[in-house]
Amino acid sequence: MTRKLVEEYRKWGLEVNFSKTEYMCIGGEQQNLILEETQQKISHCTKYKYLGMIITNDGRLDEAIAQRNNQGRQAIRQLNSVLWDKQISKENKHRIYNSIIKSITTYSSQVWPLKEKTVKMLEATEMDYCRRAAGISRLEKIRNDRIREIMKVQHTITEDIRVNQLRWYGHVQRMPEDRIPKQILNWAPQGRRKRGRPRLSWREGIEKDIRERELEEDLWEDREKWKLGIGRRRRTF
Repeated sequence: MTRKLVEEYRKWGLEVNFSKTEYMCIGGEQQNLILEETQQKISHCTKYKYLGMIITNDGRLDEAIAQRNNQGRQAIRQLNSVLWDKQISKENKHRIYNSIIKSITTYSSQVWPLKEKTVKMLEATEMDYCRRAAGISRLEKIRNDRIREIMKVQHTITEDIRVNQLRWYGHVQRMPEDRIPKQILNWAPQGRRKRGRPRLSWREGIEKDIRERELEEDLWEDREKWKLGIGRRRRTF
């Protein structure tokens, strides 16, 4: 396949830079590619960045999510003097958070599987911002619930992510059957699972959120009703 790709490139006057080109195999054996005729080598890699998102050869998004979270924390540190400034209103600090910090942290979050560890990590970053914006040090030992009351935080960053995921899910489901995103969404992998506890998939997280919001199975067919339904707060147990 690689040889044929290189040959097609040459027909259009394009050349592959073999010293810079790498390839990655997800879930399979990692090895270099050697083109038969020229004996040119394409080295393998274990991860790469595509459209601002890290993709790893184990098929997981843990590293990509952690990187996004770290970039959000870095932005908070750069805004530290602004957040501690009492002359800036809480409303403006909310606007800063939504337009900068949350946008950086939640980029591409529509496809994230929200594990318990991921939820705690993201909400810890959000709380770090809220504490600084409220002008309260961790040494004062004020509970997170009280910080949210002071900053008038109505919902967490992970709740916003879940709503965006449900919105994206409804958008894809309304696509025609021949659209690639919908085919991928409804595709079921063949074969047996590996031994051990199965990983939480994105689809399983979506189905759980639909149950907790008590949404009808095909409500996504009506865009307006789906929009109202996914905005409903999750039940607490």
